Amino acid sequence: MVDYYAILSRAVDTAEASDRGWRRHLYDRARHTLTSQMRARRPPPGQAEIERELAALEAAIKRIEAERTRSASAENDPTALPAEPDQSPLLESLRSRPLVLIAFALVVAAACAGAYAFWWSHRPASLVSRAPSNSVNATMLRTKDGDIPPGIDGGPMDADQSYVFRRQPIFYRTLQPVGTVIIDKLQHFLYLVQPNSVALRYGIGIGEQCADLIGLRHIASMAEWPRWEAPPDMAKQKLAQSGTLAGAPGNPLGARLLELDDNRSRVHGTNAPKTIGTNVAFGCIRLVNDDIIDLYGRVRVGTPVLVN
Repeated sequence: MVDYYAILSRAVDTAEASDRGWRRHLYDRARHTLTSQMRARRPPPGQAEIERELAALEAAIKRIEAERTRSASAENDPTALPAEPDQSPLLESLRSRPLVLIAFALVVAAACAGAYAFWWSHRPASLVSRAPSNSVNATMLRTKDGDIPPGIDGGPMDADQSYVFRRQPIFYRTLQPVGTVIIDKLQHFLYLVQPNSVALRYGIGIGEQCADLIGLRHIASMAEWPRWEAPPDMAKQKLAQSGTLAGAPGNPLGARLLELDDNRSRVHGTNAPKTIGTNVAFGCIRLVNDDIIDLYGRVRVGTPVLVN
């Protein structure tokens, strides 16, 4: 579960937080963001999970306001808000309408299934011809670090991935300008700086090619469904056949590629979504295909990339 107390504590550690209206707006935005993210998950979370996350958020808000109330009592600060109630109106609404949530989840699932079926039946012939022709279970072919052999598609994202590594907006203070990409290799996060101390956070995997990458770079070029060439070490270890693999599901570079200006580093997709949040032997900065497609649409050539 996310540590909402730690996140909100950093958010209210500002001069603006002395204004109770500002804090109410922050809490409402946090509730709205959490609810939107939970409902956007695929597959949709269960009722119990939604209640747990919302209850944890409300508990964090109540704890922070209680601390401010105690502090204000000592300092005679009139801006302290009364402690939040144990249950938010949103949580009570969700608990009282379980059938509505179930119906909503079923409608979303049916719509997604229908859209996928339509796309699959109308997919371009080029994708049909380039898709892996065998039916080998990708799980059986994973290497010791969780990677999947080239040509095997592990899917656009990992349904079991921790919520922490899923794409989400977060409170993020930085001196870097809006639009900057910041890569935190230690925490396995990529941030895209947004206005008003917000960033879009993406989970990443780190390949050996970028293990020593650090400093300021810029996006030099961008490509959709790039071709991939097997590294000599990979071919030598018989983890892939030498040669080039056309861009398609199963390609280790995934759906999109952002080439950096050092002519060796890149941010790209992956055919092995379960490796997000880990270090692997091959590749550079990898995101699940859903996330690299989203990031690709938000950046451009010349975008600064700061690697910590």
